[in-house]
Amino acid sequence: MHKKLFRLHLFSALLFVMFASHATSHHDTKALIEQLTKRINSGESTAENYYKRAIEYRVLGQLEEAENDLKIALKHNANFTLARREITRILSKKSRHKLAILSAEQVITNAITQREKSSAMILLAQMLFNAGEPLEAIKYSSTAFKLNPNGKVEWYLLHARLLGEIKRNNERPEILRTGYQLTGSIVLRNAWIDSLLDCKQYETALPIIEKELISSRLKSSWKLRRAKAYIGTGKINAAMNDLRTCLKELDQRIHPKNPAMTLIADRGLANALLGNIGTAKNDLARLIHIGADKWITIPLEQAINLIEDQ
Repeated sequence: MHKKLFRLHLFSALLFVMFASHATSHHDTKALIEQLTKRINSGESTAENYYKRAIEYRVLGQLEEAENDLKIALKHNANFTLARREITRILSKKSRHKLAILSAEQVITNAITQREKSSAMILLAQMLFNAGEPLEAIKYSSTAFKLNPNGKVEWYLLHARLLGEIKRNNERPEILRTGYQLTGSIVLRNAWIDSLLDCKQYETALPIIEKELISSRLKSSWKLRRAKAYIGTGKINAAMNDLRTCLKELDQRIHPKNPAMTLIADRGLANALLGNIGTAKNDLARLIHIGADKWITIPLEQAINLIEDQ
C-alpha cells in the first residue's frame, strides 16, 4: 500500500512539474515578446529584433505575426539569411508552396560559401518535397551532397524519404548506412534498420535488432521491428508474440492527453500487423488530425492498405 501511495504522489508531482514547466515556457515567451516590442517601439527597430520576436511568435504558433515581423526584418536587411530561411519554412507550413520555393531560391542566391549553398539546396529540396515535387527535390538534395559530401543528419533523412517517394527504395539503406557511419547518429542508425526491413533484407537487420533488444530498457520499437523481420522470414507465431508484448508496453507509455506521435504510429502498426485494422485506422486518423508528418503516417497507411488488399 505504501509503495502504491508513493507512486501516486510521485506521478502527481511529475505531472505538476511537467504542466508548470509548459506554462512557464509560454509565460517566458510572452514576456520576451513584450520586451522586444518595447525595444522596437522605443527606437531599436532593427532587423535582429524583428527576427527575434518572429521566432517567439512562431513558438506560440502565431504564424501571421511571425511572418509580418520577418517581412519587416527583410526590408531592413534583404540579405538577412536567418530571417529568409525562417520565412521560407513558415510559408511552407501555411501551404503557400510557390512562395516558399521562391524564398528558398533566394536563400541559394544569397549564399556566399559552398557550405551555405549546400544548406540552402537542402532547404529548397524540403520545400519542393512539401509541395509534392519529390523528383525535382531530389536533384537539389543530390547537389547538396556533391557540395558538402559529409552532410548532416537531416540531409540523409530527407534524401532517403525522397528516394522512397520516387520508388527507389533499394537505394535507401546505403544512403542511411553511409550517414550513420559518418555522423554516428542513432536516428540514422534506426532509419537504416527500418529501410533494411522495408527492402526485405531481414537477415541483415535481425542481428542488429537482437543486440538492441538485449541492451534497451524500452523495447517496444525493437519488438515491432523484430516482428516485421519474423513475418518476412515466415516466423508468424514469434511475430505475433512480439506484437502483443509491444502493445502492452505502448499502452503503458502512451500519455492519454499528450501522446507522442511516433508511439501512436507504432501502436497503429502493431495493431495492423495483428489484424486489428479498425484500431489501426483510429490511430492513423488521430495522427492525421494532430498534424503528424508524412514520414510518420505513411508506414502505417501502407500497412493498413496492404493487409486490407490481402
